[in-house]
Amino acid sequence: MSDLHDMQQRFMDYLLDESTTIVDEIESTPMRSAKGRLDIYASAYRLRLKEAITTDYDKLALYLGDERFEKLMDLYIDKFPSHTTNLRYFSTHLPELIRDETDYAHIAEVYELACIERAFADSFDAKDLQFATIDDLAALPEQAWGTLSFKFQKSVQIIWLEHNSFPIWKALAEEHTPPKANKSSATAWILWRKSDLISHYRMLAPEEIAILALAMQGENFAVMCEKLLEFYNEQETPMKAIGFLQSWITEEMLAGFEY
Repeated sequence: MSDLHDMQQRFMDYLLDESTTIVDEIESTPMRSAKGRLDIYASAYRLRLKEAITTDYDKLALYLGDERFEKLMDLYIDKFPSHTTNLRYFSTHLPELIRDETDYAHIAEVYELACIERAFADSFDAKDLQFATIDDLAALPEQAWGTLSFKFQKSVQIIWLEHNSFPIWKALAEEHTPPKANKSSATAWILWRKSDLISHYRMLAPEEIAILALAMQGENFAVMCEKLLEFYNEQETPMKAIGFLQSWITEEMLAGFEY
């Protein structure tokens, strides 16, 4: 290892608050000690990490307020030091930190808000794929339907919530006072990015999430129809299944078909 590379590594160790001897090799000045000079960079580095976290979870920051969010960021940076040059993914573990290692059990919607914000970020940054069209569906040969399965856009995200966290998030996004948090029955929400490069979301009805979960796991159309029999009779089921499939296409969730 070259002397320069060794010094760079020890400088990085100092920024990450790890053991290092680099302070002994930095010259002090009449205005500032060697440690004080290094701390300027360490503070700037930490502030940059906090800026990245705030960018990814800006609605959560509004909900918690400056003081509580600042403490949360400090805890996160200490628990999950950055080991990548891509800041986009630095804050990805924040929801799990909130759930497992903070005292937010009495305000559980905080975890769900963090999950919503991470899902939006992941959806927006997902890889671009082509969009399946209604014409593609119509062009499928009749024999395809027996084994037909679906390829979804990488941006499609499903999250389960037990609180009114989406109305809270929406109010924060629109700069309104959020409603009081309350627990309700579990609901499934879908998030995805359309060709307009805008992330969309909506709540899923029980019958849709039942077959959507199967479709995203690679199950075929016949299995989905069988599942729908729990909600509809035999006459209704095929058209209901086609209706859901058409909506996924028009909403630009599907990338293609396999059979």
